[in-house]
Amino acid sequence: MNFYDLLKARAETQGDKIFLQVDTKIFTYRDFLNAVDTQAGGGKFFTQAVNFFAAQKKNPSNAFEVKTSGSTDAPKILRRTFDSWLGFFPTQNKIFRVDASSKVFMHGSLDFTGNLNTLLAVLHAGGSVVTTDKFAPKTWLELVKAATNIYLVPTKLILLATGLLLENIRSIFTGSQVLTEAQSLALMKKFPAAEIFLYYGSSEQSFITYKKISADNAGEVQNLGKPFDGIKIFIRDGLIYVDTPFAVEGVDNPSTVGDAGFLNADGDLIFLGRGEDFINRGGVKLYASAVEQKLLTIGGVEAAAVVKVEDNLRGENFIAYVVGTVDKKIIRQALTPVESPKEIIFVKSLPLNASGKVDKPALKAGEQLTRLNVTTIESNCPRRYATLAHC
Repeated sequence: MNFYDLLKARAETQGDKIFLQVDTKIFTYRDFLNAVDTQAGGGKFFTQAVNFFAAQKKNPSNAFEVKTSGSTDAPKILRRTFDSWLGFFPTQNKIFRVDASSKVFMHGSLDFTGNLNTLLAVLHAGGSVVTTDKFAPKTWLELVKAATNIYLVPTKLILLATGLLLENIRSIFTGSQVLTEAQSLALMKKFPAAEIFLYYGSSEQSFITYKKISADNAGEVQNLGKPFDGIKIFIRDGLIYVDTPFAVEGVDNPSTVGDAGFLNADGDLIFLGRGEDFINRGGVKLYASAVEQKLLTIGGVEAAAVVKVEDNLRGENFIAYVVGTVDKKIIRQALTPVESPKEIIFVKSLPLNASGKVDKPALKAGEQLTRLNVTTIESNCPRRYATLAHC
């Protein structure tokens, strides 16, 4: 059995139920199955979804390919089995409150593992997905009004935390990045009836830990909660090792992707940083994510990204790209000497990759970088997080 077979089974039992809505276009389970069988085209999301299921139909093996996020390097192709996700869907759907009555709003490319997983988890539950190809938060908010759940990475999710409150959302789940305390509190205010879940995982190892965000723990931004059922965590030499039956093919248990952290006295995972974000600055160890979190607590800083660079004197150093209106002196005064960047560069926006994460390779290469005095962002682009190339 594979995901085409699961789609076909859903179409047979609930063919007239909405499976996918892309802006105003609505596709029932039967409509979507027919689109897969005829390989119909459409917008980006719709075409990607059709192509995924068509590939499952053409090659009815138990395995399929997924991509890593590529937030700090070129995306890698991984092979995942049908059972490695199907076996976990009951657990994640129960925690994230996804069931047959759900209408889950999501946005972005299905090349991003988190988006593909969510689409397939909703299929497993017999629910509906609502999305758009537009990078336009005003459009998102209109679609969210008809949704019950939201899945977005934090850089996109916080773009919804404006305007009048919405009480129709029962759960929000997000991962791949941490949420600041201010962002969490803004989301709780915007969606007062929603349970908000932050999960930690990787493309290679799938879901690892989660926590339900509350006013009491919103400030504990590095605390990523406890393991999901069936997942075990070990700390070796400061690195997070995971024992999971839901990993991609070729991963031995326990395994690590190089992320650093530790378990506190309550058994919660305290995340220190991604392995690729580790900076050895003249013998002093830093993590880009920790510096980014501190930058975001400075008044006037709207967004920030820390990018590691080589340094002839110290071996490694870093540059801080900042969105906002604040004096560089204030930034440096808020940081310890070792946290102070080699250079602070103010930009109008941070480029995002297909996963919705900050595209650090683009920043490092100087591509898609919009400086304050160079060009302007098109009116339909969110000011803080999209460059012209992502409109």
